[in-house]
Amino acid sequence: MRRIILLLCAAVLVSCTSTKPFVSEYELSQGLSLEEKLVHIGGTHVSLDYPEVYFDGAIYMERLIELIENAEDYILLTTFLGSNAPELEEMYHTLMEAAERGVRIYFVMDGVSSLDMTESKKYMTPLYFLRSSGIHLVEYNPVTVTHLLNPATIVIRDHRKMVVIDGEIAIVGGMNMNYISMGAGKGYTQRDSMYIFHSASLAEALRDTFVGIWNEASMEKVDKSDFPIAAKQDLPYDGYLVNTEGIASMYASLFGSAEESILMFPYLPALDKNMKKAVRTAVERGVSVDMVMPVDLRGYAASGIYQGLPDLIDSTGAAIYLSIYDGEGNVLPLLHEKLMIVDSRYVVIGSANFNFRSMTLSEELALVIDSPELARNMEEHAALISEYAELITLEEALSRKDREGSIFAYLFTFFGG
Repeated sequence: MRRIILLLCAAVLVSCTSTKPFVSEYELSQGLSLEEKLVHIGGTHVSLDYPEVYFDGAIYMERLIELIENAEDYILLTTFLGSNAPELEEMYHTLMEAAERGVRIYFVMDGVSSLDMTESKKYMTPLYFLRSSGIHLVEYNPVTVTHLLNPATIVIRDHRKMVVIDGEIAIVGGMNMNYISMGAGKGYTQRDSMYIFHSASLAEALRDTFVGIWNEASMEKVDKSDFPIAAKQDLPYDGYLVNTEGIASMYASLFGSAEESILMFPYLPALDKNMKKAVRTAVERGVSVDMVMPVDLRGYAASGIYQGLPDLIDSTGAAIYLSIYDGEGNVLPLLHEKLMIVDSRYVVIGSANFNFRSMTLSEELALVIDSPELARNMEEHAALISEYAELITLEEALSRKDREGSIFAYLFTFFGG
């Protein structure tokens, strides 16, 4: 019943959303630079250092604990799925200690955190206990009886993951603050990534985003001036922070500007006709487009992916790889990472998936980084992820659709993500 309600609500909202940027002459133009497009669509230019990159959730959590311990003034956090578990207790205890010593902590978690359907549901404890230490904690669009009367509060979720510490440390990526992202341990934690920047410029852009999120979700209003930014420095790399309204235009611009190659990890890549056309146009222009994607083997998720797989291959012309098993046939942890590398120069990270839901029905953020050095290292990382990935032919995709596909599961994936 919950899935049916979700689909009906999504159908109502889709009429108010659009993926038209994927067929826009402006975003697909070859006569404009990518930088011009990103500024035009509302991307915020930021100056960046080379980030600390974490692919292991437990190691990232250790570093986050260290940063929390060293915080002096404030910490701003958002997560889509946030919950406690024995393996995460130290992190949350450290947050509480920071609040008790006077660090101002503002924390936004999405309202579905307590409805987590991943492996975390077996271990999770809701985070309301954080308030006892003085942490300002709110839920974005909580799932309540009153909110059920408004379809937007059911379907539109805040999917962003970010941290800002003392106006200098800025963190973005795909990891949630829950068991499966950070605490499950080697071989069980999802394959994902987080990036830590020492950039007042990015911290300022994320702070501004956070203030908007907080003031929308909370009765307790805050102002940007409440959270001062450290002195800015000239850093070696240019970046563009893009929020919800510009996510579709950002992806469209990247496909329109690519000259040689696009490598991406699309999680649940349920694309509409406009998105498929943008990919196909890039391929026909001679751009090599490789997508390495997971299959969530939990029931409906796998059935949805297999239902849409043949059309994804046929309509886009992209090379589609499935990353499910290692070389010995063991199931790999779910590939939850959001990564895109364009022309071995631009790296895209953040919360946004390359699918219809992230383009139209989720609050997202993405960071486009102009750094051949980072792109080269991410390509090496992608090669490791792709080592055992299986290139899927159209014939194989059709076979899997016949055996395991489900149109209802696909529709749920398309709108529910």
